Amino acid sequence: MEPQAESISDMCSHMTYSQIYDSLEVQIPEEVMYCPYNGSYDQMIHKAMDDNNISMVKVLINYRDNMNEREKKIKELNEFIQINTNINS
Repeated sequence: MEPQAESISDMCSHMTYSQIYDSLEVQIPEEVMYCPYNGSYDQMIHKAMDDNNISMVKVLINYRDNMNEREKKIKELNEFIQINTNINS
């Protein structure tokens, strides 16, 4: 079983907002950095699949999913900050 990710409210209890933003950073893998395909991540995934480049497909899917999760967490953090700013105002 995978460990559960720490919630934003839990993170806010022991980290600054800046530290949380830093912890949400996703490192771009070298394979993605030098990917031979152009376009959106979905387009690159499809091109890699067309070329039967399975290792590139896996790396691109993993990176895309990590970036989507990061965006979701950043949105959650921004909402948390906005709610707490309004409560404390």
